[in-house]
Amino acid sequence: MCAQIDVLKKIRKKGKVNGYDVDLAEAQAKDYVTMKQRVETIEQDVSSIKQTLVEHGTKLDLIIARLNSPVEQERLDGQKWNLITSIAKHKAAWVILALVLVAFALAGDRMASLIGDIIRKLIGG
Repeated sequence: MCAQIDVLKKIRKKGKVNGYDVDLAEAQAKDYVTMKQRVETIEQDVSSIKQTLVEHGTKLDLIIARLNSPVEQERLDGQKWNLITSIAKHKAAWVILALVLVAFALAGDRMASLIGDIIRKLIGG
């Protein structure tokens, strides 16, 4: 950019070019300066974004390491155990469990006789 400005100064000193050529060259030089400032701003933004990604990348690695750690599995197991113990503290849960066991026992008795009948028919007896 500095080279273009120097050339413009030389052109003005010599006066060999008409005014429009100098105006055109000045406009190009101004456009170049504006473009260079924008590019520098973009480069700074990209650098900032890269830095942010690096910082978040390390945080993400820490989160993934935490999720895959044995401590996390123990925490989940502890939550399940706490749920089971909290349910077991209620009388309604015990009544429902007793009813389910009775239903399985009755169905099991009927299923045993049904399976016995099927076996007898297969054997031919």
